[in-house]
Amino acid sequence: MSVPGIDVLSIAMSVLGSTPVNYFQFLSSAPNSGAILVTTYAAPVLYTQGSVQPVDRSKYEQFGLDLEKSYIVWYIMNLPAVDIGRDVSGDVIEAQGRRYQLVGGNNWYNIDGWMSLIGVDIGPATGNTTNA
Repeated sequence: MSVPGIDVLSIAMSVLGSTPVNYFQFLSSAPNSGAILVTTYAAPVLYTQGSVQPVDRSKYEQFGLDLEKSYIVWYIMNLPAVDIGRDVSGDVIEAQGRRYQLVGGNNWYNIDGWMSLIGVDIGPATGNTTNA
């Protein structure tokens, strides 16, 4: 059980360490001339205040995840990232050589300043990096 006001993520990261990721913030989606929806993301930003952990396959059914795909959980502080929602594609991260679309999670951002987001593996990382 979490107690509001206790920085549980900082405590956990002091043990686990952080995982650097390239963070691509969702900007917009609009149809192109062929009526295909094209999503635009901001330039990648290197984000180092979080931890990427695999989702245990025994939890896939509980979370309603596709058994044919691979997922991670990204625990982050001080970044109001966006997952997939109505009319929003959600943000993308690249970590450990793979690219992940953020598809859901738990938002404790307004209480303790952190959140966890589930990301689905959508392929290899692009190699785009920005040190910011």
